[in-house]
Amino acid sequence: MLSTSQRPRQLHWYHAVPMLFGDWGTSRLYVLGLCFFYTQHASLWFMLAMSVLLVAVGWAYSVVCRLYPDGGGVYSSAKHRSQTLAVIGALLLGADYVVTAALSALDAFHYLNVPIPGVWAALSIFLLGVMNYFGPTKAGLAALVAALLTIIFSMTVGVAAAPYLSWANVTAPTGSPMGWWTQFTAIILAISGVEAVANMTGIMVEPVAKTARRAIWPVLAEIVILNLVLTMAMLAVPPEVLGDGDASLAYSLHRDDMLRVLASYYVGPSFAAVASVVFALLLLSAVNTAISDLVSIQYMMARDRELPGPFAGLNFWGMPVLPLLIGTAIPLILVLIVPDVGHLADLYAIGVVGAVAVNLGSCVTTPGLALRIWERIVMGLLAVLMIAIWISIAFEKPHALIFAGTIVLLGLTARLLAHHRTAIGVRVQTLMTQLHDLTIVDQQEVATAHVHARTRFMVATQGNSKLTNYAIGEAKIHNAELLILFVRHVAVVTMGAVKQPSLEEDVAAQEMFSGIRAQALAAGVHVRFLYATADSIADTIVDFAVTMGVERLFMGASQRGNLWRVMKGDVIQGVAQQLPERTLLLIQA
Repeated sequence: MLSTSQRPRQLHWYHAVPMLFGDWGTSRLYVLGLCFFYTQHASLWFMLAMSVLLVAVGWAYSVVCRLYPDGGGVYSSAKHRSQTLAVIGALLLGADYVVTAALSALDAFHYLNVPIPGVWAALSIFLLGVMNYFGPTKAGLAALVAALLTIIFSMTVGVAAAPYLSWANVTAPTGSPMGWWTQFTAIILAISGVEAVANMTGIMVEPVAKTARRAIWPVLAEIVILNLVLTMAMLAVPPEVLGDGDASLAYSLHRDDMLRVLASYYVGPSFAAVASVVFALLLLSAVNTAISDLVSIQYMMARDRELPGPFAGLNFWGMPVLPLLIGTAIPLILVLIVPDVGHLADLYAIGVVGAVAVNLGSCVTTPGLALRIWERIVMGLLAVLMIAIWISIAFEKPHALIFAGTIVLLGLTARLLAHHRTAIGVRVQTLMTQLHDLTIVDQQEVATAHVHARTRFMVATQGNSKLTNYAIGEAKIHNAELLILFVRHVAVVTMGAVKQPSLEEDVAAQEMFSGIRAQALAAGVHVRFLYATADSIADTIVDFAVTMGVERLFMGASQRGNLWRVMKGDVIQGVAQQLPERTLLLIQA
C-alpha cells in the first residue's frame, strides 16, 4: 500500500485572487462606514494612512509566503520561534475568526435591511454550522462567485461616482495627534484577512513565492485604489442623503451599510438592491470561511497535541465535531450578546493585530531565515507598529482585551490539560479511589457511631501506654467508641502561610496509632484516630472533645516540668477550665 500525507499543489494565482479577496476585501463593506463614523469628513486622510499600512503589510506577507512555502500562517511560522508563542498567535487569530463570523453575519443582514439583524445573524451561523457538519460543500464555489460579483458591483459604483469626486467635502483631522492615533486604530480591521494568503501557501503551485505575489498584489491594488475612490465618493454625498433628510444623522445612520447607500445614490435603487444581496452573500461566505478556519486551527493544534485528543475526533464525514461545535457556538452567542457592528469591530481588531504582530515578530527574530537585512528591518518596524496598535486597543477598549484574553486563557488551559493529560488522569483516578475509600470508611464509621451512639470516649495522648490501656479497657466495658487524639505542638509563628506538618510526615504519631490499633482490635473496641497541629494544645483538645461529643476524656498526668507549666500553662488545667460539664475528665496518674 502506498500512503502519502502531502497535499496536492493545485492552487494557481488566479484561483487564489478571488479567495483572498473574499477574506481581505470583505472588510470594505463595514470599514467605509466605520471610518466615516469615527473620522467624519477627515476620512480620506485616515484611509490614506490605512492604505499605506495595507501596502506595507501586503508586502510583508509576500515575504512570509516566500519564507514558508508549506504554510506561513501565524501558527505555522511562529513554531520556528516558540511553540508557546505559536499557540498564543493561533488563539489570537481564533479570536479574530470568532468576531469575523459574528460581525460578517450581522453586517450581511444590515445590507439586507431586515428587522432584528442580530437574530437573523445567529440563525445563519447555526445553519452554516449544520451544513459544515456534513463535511466540505460547494460553498467555496459560491464564495468565488460572490467575490467576483462584489468586485464588479464595487467597481461599477466607483466608475459611476468618478465624475462627482471633485465635490468631496474633505477636511483636516481635528483634535490632538493622540486622538488621530485612536481614530486610526479604530479602522485597523481593514487589514483583516491578510493571514488567508499565508495559510494558502501549502497548496499553491510552485514556485510558491511567485504564485503568492501574483495573488497578493492584484487584490491589494483593488482594495487600496477602490477604497480611496469610494471614500471620496462617500464624502461627496450630501449629508442630508446619508442622514435620510437629517444631516445630524449622517455620520451614524448608515455606518453598517455605507456601500449600499453609495450604490443607490450613484447608480440607482434597483442596482443597490441587487448589489446588497451580492454583498450579503459575500459576507455570509466570510462567515462560513471563518467557521472553517476556527475548525482548522483547533484540529491542527489537537493533532500537534496542543489541545486534548477529542478536538481531533472526526465524524463519518471527516469533520472534527468538537471544534465545529465550538466554532459555531461561540460566534452565535457573541452576536446575540453584542448585536452591534461597532462594538464587534472593537473586539475584531485586537485579534487580527495580535496575530499579525506575532507572525511578523516571529519571522524577524528567528535566526537562519532567508531574510535580507533591509527586509528584516522593515518587517521588524512593522511588528513594532502592530504591537503599539495592539497596546493602544487594549488600553482604549479594555472589553476587547478581556475578550481576547479570555480566548487565550481558555486555549492555554486546554493546552495544559493536553500536555499533562496522562498525569492528570492518574491523579484524578487516584483521587476518585481515595474518595471512594474515604466514603466507605466514613459510612462504616457512621454506622458504627450510630450503633454505639450512647457513648464515645476520647484519649488525648502522645504515647502514654498506661493511659491507652486503661481507656481501651473502659471502652470495652461500656461498649464505647474510642477516639485517640494526637496533638503535635507547633510553637513557631511564621511570617506567612506555610504548610503545616501532616500525619504522613509524623513518624511518632504513626507508630503510636499502629500500636493502639492492634490493641483495640484484640480487645474488640472500635477505634478512630485524630491528628492535629496547634500552638495551643489545651484549646485543641477541648475543641475536638466538644465537636465529637465525647462523654469521657482521658488524660495522663503531665510529664512536663514546672518551668513548662510556668511558661506555657498546665494543659490539664486549661482543659478542665473549658470542658463542658457533660464531659467527664478522667486523669490517670
